[in-house]
Amino acid sequence: MMKKILVTEDLVLYYRTSRGPVRAVDHVNLWVEDGSSLAVVGESGCGKSSMAYAILRILPRNVHSYSGKIIFDGVNLMDLTDEEMRSKIRWRKISMVFQGAMNTLNPVIKVGDQIIEPLLIHAGYKKEEALREAREAVKNVGLPEYVLDRYPHELSGGMKQRAVIAMALLMKPRLVILDEPT
Repeated sequence: MMKKILVTEDLVLYYRTSRGPVRAVDHVNLWVEDGSSLAVVGESGCGKSSMAYAILRILPRNVHSYSGKIIFDGVNLMDLTDEEMRSKIRWRKISMVFQGAMNTLNPVIKVGDQIIEPLLIHAGYKKEEALREAREAVKNVGLPEYVLDRYPHELSGGMKQRAVIAMALLMKPRLVILDEPT
């Protein structure tokens, strides 16, 4: 039997609105086994993105209720501080390709500088060392190295998408969450 690397138990995320609470994630139980994939399918607005944000504990200010368990590699992420999530979990162990990923790149910063940012901030790499890793990462997603020296507007939509995927894979996380990656 494969090991479960992610388990949610009774996960709840409700938003506060002027019309009352919205139940974006309503008592969700799921698991992901090591080396496997899980697809969450549903209509627009049903809470798929909210569930991804809840797992990573990236929450907006209008949270009404947030509870349950998020067990990753045997650790309940709900017990970690925001700093522990930032320094030990996000990008290092769990990364995410956000919905509309091609629009998440900063238009005034070269793609390479954006791709290496997790290595510089979370792993303490020197810039040259991080760029070496980035060159390999873009090759692994089928992009030529020159994209690292380009600005996002100089790339096609598909190239931007693959650049963001390269960034998500760069630190070799155990789990990658893809929010409508196509």
